[in-house]
Amino acid sequence: MWKKIAGIGTAAVLTLGLAACGSSNNNENASAGDQVDYKITGIDPGAGIMNATDQALKDYDLSKWTVTSGSSSAMTAALKKAYDKKEPIIITGWTPHWMFAKYDLKYLKDPKGSYGDAEEIHTVTRKGFKDDHPGANKLLSQFSWTEDDMGEVMLAIQEGKKP
Repeated sequence: MWKKIAGIGTAAVLTLGLAACGSSNNNENASAGDQVDYKITGIDPGAGIMNATDQALKDYDLSKWTVTSGSSSAMTAALKKAYDKKEPIIITGWTPHWMFAKYDLKYLKDPKGSYGDAEEIHTVTRKGFKDDHPGANKLLSQFSWTEDDMGEVMLAIQEGKKP
């Protein structure tokens, strides 16, 4: 099967990590952990990002922290609730994703590389596509979009709008 696939090029970049938004106005001197009760809101157990989060807890010696798993929908619902209340939250995040277009999320630094490096999303076609459709191949080989562009399109779809 793989002998029938041809790579054209990189179309976008995929990033994983912990993302945060909001801040507590109750105690500006409180640590990030204190502000979120040492809780990370995650997605489905067994997902790659959840395994990486377990590794991050070990890498950074975060034994006081807990990770709540659930569906992606449950995680984004918790994010919306915290965001609407202007409360801090730390979630498992990845881009491209519409939540980065809708909410002011920032990745937490990961100097130990628990979440790995950014990965490339490639455009692939079948062998012979370039010869059969040179114009389309040229277009696809030049196509690239940013995480922000993809997030905006995903957000429009999420909200039932035309991208």
